[in-house]
Amino acid sequence: MELQRRSEMAQLLRALRGHAPDGLRTVAVVGGVEYIDDSRSTFLDASLCAILDLGKPLVWIIDGSMAKALDQRMLEFMREHVDGTVFFGPADAAAVDALDAAIGGVYAAGDLRTAVFAARELACLGAKVLFSPACPSGNGTANHAERAVEFKRAVLDL
Repeated sequence: MELQRRSEMAQLLRALRGHAPDGLRTVAVVGGVEYIDDSRSTFLDASLCAILDLGKPLVWIIDGSMAKALDQRMLEFMREHVDGTVFFGPADAAAVDALDAAIGGVYAAGDLRTAVFAARELACLGAKVLFSPACPSGNGTANHAERAVEFKRAVLDL
C-alpha cells in the first residue's frame, strides 16, 4: 500500500515536472555550496518538481506558513529527497518540532536572511540550497521579484 502511494506521487510529480516554472536561477556558489533561487514557486507542486530536478544533497528553504500543511506523504518525500529544511518567517513551532522529530534536520528562522545563514550551516560541500517558498509572497515582500532580491542579498552577504 505504502509503495503504491509513493509510486503514484512520483508519477504525478513527473507529469507536473513539464509544467513547473523555469525559474531556477543560481544566485552564487559560496564555499562550495550552490544557492538557487526559485522564488517564483508559489505552490507546493512547483517546489517539489524543483527538488526532484536538483537532487541531493539539498537544503530547502520554505515559507513558514507551510509547516502545518505538510502531511505524511510530504514527510516521506522530504526524507527521501531533502537533507535539511529551514522554514522562514512565522511558523507554527509545534509543527516544526513535529517535523524535526519525524525526519530530522528541520529548523525555523524568523526571517529569510536568518534562514539563508542557517541553510549554510546545514549544507555540506557540493550541496545545493534551494529557496523555493511553495506559497505566494508574504512575510514583508510584495511579490516574487522582491522576495528574490531579498534572497540574493542574503546569499551575497555570506
